[in-house]
Amino acid sequence: MATGTVKWFNSEKGFGFIAVDGG
Repeated sequence: MATGTVKWFNSEKGFGFIAVDGG
């Protein structure tokens, strides 16, 4: 699982976007 800063997360659709640290 990727780690980083969560930009947004849509719990209704069950997915989100993560800005991965270092790249």
